[in-house]
Parts: sequence; structure tokens; C-alpha cells
Amino acid sequence: MIQKIWHKLKFGFILLVEWIKYQICWVIASVLKRCSKEYRDLWIVSERGREARDNGYWFFKYLRKKHPEINACYVISEDSADKEKVESLGKTVRYRSLEHYLKCAASEVKVSTHIVGYTPDITLYYMLEKIRLLKGVKIFLQHGIIKDDMLWYHYPNVRTDLFVCSSERETAFIQQKYGYPPNTVKKLGLCRFDALQEPCDRKNQILLMPTWRKYAVENKTRAEFEKSVYYKKYQSLLNNQELIALLDKYQLELIFYPHFEVQKYLDSFSSVSKRIIPGYFSEYDVQQLLKESKVLITDFSSVFFDFAYMKKPEIFYQFDREEYRRTQYGEGYFSYERDGFGPIAETEKELISCLKTVIERDFQVAELYMARISNFFGKMDRENCRRNYETVCEILRQRGKK
Repeated sequence: MIQKIWHKLKFGFILLVEWIKYQICWVIASVLKRCSKEYRDLWIVSERGREARDNGYWFFKYLRKKHPEINACYVISEDSADKEKVESLGKTVRYRSLEHYLKCAASEVKVSTHIVGYTPDITLYYMLEKIRLLKGVKIFLQHGIIKDDMLWYHYPNVRTDLFVCSSERETAFIQQKYGYPPNTVKKLGLCRFDALQEPCDRKNQILLMPTWRKYAVENKTRAEFEKSVYYKKYQSLLNNQELIALLDKYQLELIFYPHFEVQKYLDSFSSVSKRIIPGYFSEYDVQQLLKESKVLITDFSSVFFDFAYMKKPEIFYQFDREEYRRTQYGEGYFSYERDGFGPIAETEKELISCLKTVIERDFQVAELYMARISNFFGKMDRENCRRNYETVCEILRQRGKK
């Protein structure tokens, strides 16, 4: 009990210090906006501050290429593998630097793929934003299509001026279930979808990309992680002799690229096959992997929507569905059985059988799943960034800022 009280007091003190720091920076930024063009009418764009490979990056790239007149900067950490890539586009700000604090406070438009991802600390500012600390137009680009009920995204847990969605069903679900004010939730499409339509040579490659698990990762040591069902299932799959034989027979490679939260444990996994390759975050770009792979194997990750947007086959490996629903995300409007874009496997044997069928069909999407994809998305185009940009401009116009 004493320890819990101590942790709460400590966290409260950290929040107070952060609030004071930001308030001081806001006062300084107010002066800088008057005397420096660099801080005036500023748009700040970010993902989580450490990467540039999601909707934030594609939105920033669109701004620099199509609307260079916008005073925009991108937040990126000094040691990020994506630093040079985003620096080649335009102004960058070092994550958690004094300049980051000042530009976050000064910015008229705050854009990120994660809630308050443009701030120096997502966890702290998620709490501080409950007292409406952050000024300016706040844009939530999202980092994947929402299909489950995520309570921390409900209003007023989150206050944003724009909540971007990508389908009629997702938009209706967020509006009805999450409780945002009218005209906040809009179907505009994820910015990264534009690049999915660009031509790309497909490799003889399978992408295995599962999401994370709270029960396996949250507050767990490596030893505890390696005892989890999640670890044991994927370690077993990576050494499945039938899978390895299938890869050899068809000259295929398999890239194992788990969720960002699991990447720190990736070197715990191993395979006896050289055709099975660990996909480290620092070495692979997710979107490039999606574009060049012939088939996706995932579980509950919303990345399957991206793959479906390219009309390519996918398989769902769901060995712990009940545990996942109980401990992670409750089911929303999307049912894998009724709406899914590929077959569901609960065992390794079923998964290998599904994969064999996809290969023998020459990686073509079955008619049933193609119909579901078309029904879910409706029109699929390369105008997602434009729609996002024009909507932000419209919000500014309504507020007399543009």
C-alpha cells in the first residue's frame, strides 16, 4: 500500500514538473511567434518522436512536396534510423529537446499518428491534456484502422479536433461508440495508403507480422516473456519442419517482423532455417515489407487492412483469441469470421494448410475475401493525404486562422 502511494506521489510530482516546464515554454513561445517566422503559423508533425514510417511521415512528405508554403516541422529523435530520410524533406526538431518544447507550444496545428504524439512525452501529456494544456488544432491521423473498442480513445479521455477514419463502418463505430462531438470523426483515409498504390516488385516473400500481447510484454522481464504462450507459439512456428519444407520447395523467404513492443525481445527468437529472417525495426521499413511481400500472416494486428488495400492474400493465426479478448482489446464492429479478409487458423497445422492453399492458388485472393475487401473500403485511391490536408485547412478556416 505504501509503495503504491509512493508511486502515485512520484508520478504526480513528475506531472507537476512537466506542467511547469511546458507553461514556461508556452510563454517563451508566445514571444517567439511575434518575432520569428520559424515559430509563426507552425504545423508540427510526428509519430511517436522516434520514427518516420507511418501516416505522420507521409503527411509531412505531402506537405513538403505539394504545399511547401506551410511552415511545417517533423519531430524525430537524434538516434532514429529514419532521421536522414525525414531531414531530406524539410525542417526537423530533435525529440524532447528545448526546441521541441518551444515548437510544440508555439504550433497552431499539432499532427500525429498517436494521441499527443507531437509532445515530448506521450504518457505524461495524455494525462496533462485532461486539463486542456495544449493549444492549437489537434489532428489524430491514426496509425491503423480501428476495429476494436479501445476505452482510452473514448471522448473525453482524448480531445482532438480531427479523428481520421478510413471506412464507413469504422467512422460510424467511432462516432457512436467513442462519443466525440459532431464533425470530429471523418472518413478521409490513412495517409500511408497513398504509397501502397505505387508500383513495387514483389519478392518471393512471406511476411509474418503479429501484434503484441499485454500478458506477454507489459512489465515483463525477458525471462518472463520467454515463458509466455505468445513466445512459445511463435518460436515453435519458426522451427516447424512442414513450414520450412514449404519454404524450400517454393524458394520462399519468411520475414518475422513482430510489433514494435515485441522488437526488444526479437533476438530471443531463432530458427534452424536460413529462409526465416528476423525483421528488426532498424533494418526494415514496414510499408516496404508490406508492398514487396506476397502473403501476410498476422493475428489481430490492424496491419491486415493495409495488405487488403493492395488486394493481396492474408492468413490470421489466432491461437489465443479468448485470452487476447479478455486481456487486451474487446471486439468491436469487425468479426474475423464474418468480415475477415482471409482464413483463420488456430493451430500450426491449420496455418500451414492455409498457407499451402494460398501458394497453390498463386497468391491470388479468393473471391469471397475480395468481395469483403471491396465492401469494406469502397473506393480505394491515392488521394488520402490530400483529403487530410484539405480537412485541416477547413478547420483552420472555420477558426479564422487561414
